[in-house]
Amino acid sequence: MSTDKSIVFEVFYGVSSPWALLGAPRMEEIGKKYNLTVHLRPIVIIEANGGIPLRTRTDARQEYHALDLARCAKKLGVPMVPKPKFYPPPPGGISLGAQAIIRVQKMLGRGHPLVLAFSYAIQRCIWIDEGNYCDLEVLKSLGRQVGLPEDVVNKAIVDRRGDSEDEGVKEWQQNLKDAEALGIFGTPNYVVNGEIFWGQDRLDFVEDRVKELLAAGFKPT
Repeated sequence: MSTDKSIVFEVFYGVSSPWALLGAPRMEEIGKKYNLTVHLRPIVIIEANGGIPLRTRTDARQEYHALDLARCAKKLGVPMVPKPKFYPPPPGGISLGAQAIIRVQKMLGRGHPLVLAFSYAIQRCIWIDEGNYCDLEVLKSLGRQVGLPEDVVNKAIVDRRGDSEDEGVKEWQQNLKDAEALGIFGTPNYVVNGEIFWGQDRLDFVEDRVKELLAAGFKPT
């Protein structure tokens, strides 16, 4: 949360979330429009706050989820596969995709265009190309495709999920703690100075809030 008159724009999202995919272009557009640094903070659903993983929901809710997702994708012109091959991801902690995004961001810096491009490429891989984002070689290929330097690909896209002292794993755990403290339960959540906006269909409200803060003398960061 911001402690001065600056605007902090954070995105708490599941890398495999289809809604995060649909919101990614508009989220990036808002960042560019208002010169905001977009801080990507991969997480999973926060069950402690009432989040319910999709495959544990009732059949009726799963069916409506699929119907609503198809509607939204059609409206936005995104050719999503309704039930991609590698979704939902394997259960457990940090995914290789989330770990890779965190590491790339740590190396290149928050808001770097290649960080956003890499994240979006992973999302498209899952939901449009039906690729396996839990495979290191697939992730490395995506990194190269968006233009990540080879040293970043080799150093950032690695599997250290079992290393509790690893900086990438620590940041993942901190993301989860911060998300729970903020009251986040689902994804994506767009957070402006600690205020949460759940869902890609709330990005209009995100932009409204940013404009309010700018009018009140806050500065983009």
